[in-house]
Amino acid sequence: MSKANSAAFTGIPLAKLRVFDAAARHANLVRAAAELGMTQGAVSHHVKSLEDALGTALFHRGPRGVTLTEAGDLLADYVRRALDELAAGLERIGQPRRRTTLVVAAPRSFALRVLVGRLGGFLRAHPWIDFRLDTHRYYADLNHSPGDVAIRAGDGSWKDLAVERLTRETLFPVCIPALCDGAPPNAAFLRANLLLHYAERPTWPAWLLAAGYDASLGTVGPSFSETALVLAAAEQGQGIAIGRRSLVADALAAGTLVRPFDVEHDDGVGYFLVARKTDLNRTMARVFSDWLLGEMKTFGGAQA
Repeated sequence: MSKANSAAFTGIPLAKLRVFDAAARHANLVRAAAELGMTQGAVSHHVKSLEDALGTALFHRGPRGVTLTEAGDLLADYVRRALDELAAGLERIGQPRRRTTLVVAAPRSFALRVLVGRLGGFLRAHPWIDFRLDTHRYYADLNHSPGDVAIRAGDGSWKDLAVERLTRETLFPVCIPALCDGAPPNAAFLRANLLLHYAERPTWPAWLLAAGYDASLGTVGPSFSETALVLAAAEQGQGIAIGRRSLVADALAAGTLVRPFDVEHDDGVGYFLVARKTDLNRTMARVFSDWLLGEMKTFGGAQA
């Protein structure tokens, strides 16, 4: 968190965020007031004060209630998750963590498209482990999370952590078979279809340049906040996505996705297993690490 954002946060009482959360969930200030044991006027005052502090409207007011603005919808998601985590932390105070608990933090896309489908074997082989898979982004910092081990996308340069490579990745377009049936893979094919984008990485322009096409072809099309959403849209026939090898390996093997182009682009990003060095020596963390590394050696998308 930047110093500016930290300063803004310290000026906002938690009570205002709780009031905002209730108003966002109910989309009605009267019902929010009833839940909180407050008057409607007090709820309205808290919400207005929060909007003033943030410098943006969080609700559209109407005769039948309130609806979230775009900014309000974004804030509501973060506040709800933060309050849930706070409640979980308060509940755990005074309750020592069970020795059998293993918390694995992973990016949502890797968890959905690689890890979840393979976990059954690990869980059956180690029934004594109380396993928890968490995909909250703010668990990426192991020094400020309950995670024992984490899976991260990057170049592997995380200091003060034990780091083991899981995959070597390349990027390439994927789509459903019907979309490219009989269509020659060329610029016209790309222009004729929606290009689906991952909002946080410019994967299309990078691949287009590697393939010798005009990078401006990759500046239009819908964007999604998660790679899993991009690939889900592609699997529903909505357009063409850029797939990371490990995330599309199972779909390619099953034939639900195909590669219309042979060109691949290496952006230097891979998936890594990381842990605090002291945690990696714990039996459960080591057992999981050894299992996952073994799975990746036989995984079609790994190229490890």
